[in-house]
Amino acid sequence: MNPIRTTFALQLTLGLACGGALSALATESGVDNIGPGTDGFFVLPLEVDSLPDHMVAFNLYYNHYKARKFNISSLGGELPDVEIESTAVVPRIDYLSPLRVAGGRAGIYIAQPWIKQEVSVFGLHDTREGMGDTTISPIVLWDMGKHLTLAAAVEITVPTGEYSTDRLANTSNNFYTYKPLFSFTWLPTEDTEVSMKTTYSFNRKNKDTDYRSGQIFHFDYSASYRVTDNLRLGLNGYYLKQTTDDKQYGRTVQFAGQDVDDGVRGQVFAIGPALHLTFLKYASAEIRWAKEFEVENRTEGEMLWAKISIPFAF
Repeated sequence: MNPIRTTFALQLTLGLACGGALSALATESGVDNIGPGTDGFFVLPLEVDSLPDHMVAFNLYYNHYKARKFNISSLGGELPDVEIESTAVVPRIDYLSPLRVAGGRAGIYIAQPWIKQEVSVFGLHDTREGMGDTTISPIVLWDMGKHLTLAAAVEITVPTGEYSTDRLANTSNNFYTYKPLFSFTWLPTEDTEVSMKTTYSFNRKNKDTDYRSGQIFHFDYSASYRVTDNLRLGLNGYYLKQTTDDKQYGRTVQFAGQDVDDGVRGQVFAIGPALHLTFLKYASAEIRWAKEFEVENRTEGEMLWAKISIPFAF
C-alpha cells in the first residue's frame, strides 16, 4: 500500500548517473509494500469482547508524500535533481466476526489504494495515476481488559496495480509481499493512549526485472493525550530498517566501485505532531504529519496522513 512508486526505469537512470551501479536503492528503487505511517491513534478498538457479533468499520485514508532527496549511504551523500511526489486515497473495510481463534476474535480487512505518482530525475519527468496494489489480511484481536487490546495478522499485498519497466512512475511494485504483523492499543492512564503496529516483510521477486527486495522490519507508533472528551493531541511516526540484501540476477545489489556488497539496505525514522477527533459518538477523524530523518538508501521527505473511520454493526 505504499504510495511511493518509483521503479526500474528510475533505478536504471540513477544507476547510470552514479557511475554504472548494478541496480537501485534500498529495496527496488527504494520502495516497499508497507505504507509507513499508515496507522496512528487507536490502531485497535478497546473492549473487543463487548462489541457486537458482526462489526464493520469503513476507513478512508488520504496520504501525501514529497521528497527532494535520495540518500545513498554507500556513497556518503545524496543524488541531486530528484523530486518525488505522490498522493494516495485508500478505502479500507474492516470486519470483526464472532468467530474465536486462540481465545481472540477473528476478523479480516482489505485495502485498495488509488495513487497518483509524479517523478522528476535528471531532467526526466513522468506522471502516472490509477489503482495501486491490493492488501488483504486475516486478523485476530485479544481483549486484555478495559485498557489494552492486542492483535496478530498476516498482511498480503497483491500486485494489482499498473507496472511497466520503461516508466519512471508506476502504481504497482509488481511483486507480492507477506507481512506478519503484531499491534496493540493501550491506555496507561485515563487520558493517555499509546498504539503501535509492527510488521516484518518478506518480498517476492519482481519477475519483470529479476529483482528481489530485501526483508524489512518496520513499526508505526503514536502516543496521544486527551485534551477534551472529543479531542486528542499527540505524536506519531514510523521506523523502517531493511535486514537483508537486495538481490538481482542472483547477485547482491551494490553500486559500482564499492569494495563491499552492501545490499543497498534502507532505513528511515520519522516523527511529527498529530490530532485525533471523535464525532457521532463512535466515528473518528485524524490528521498526522511526520518528517523523515536518519535516511539511508531511500528518498527523504515529509509524510501527511489523514483518516476518517466510521464503525457500524449489522
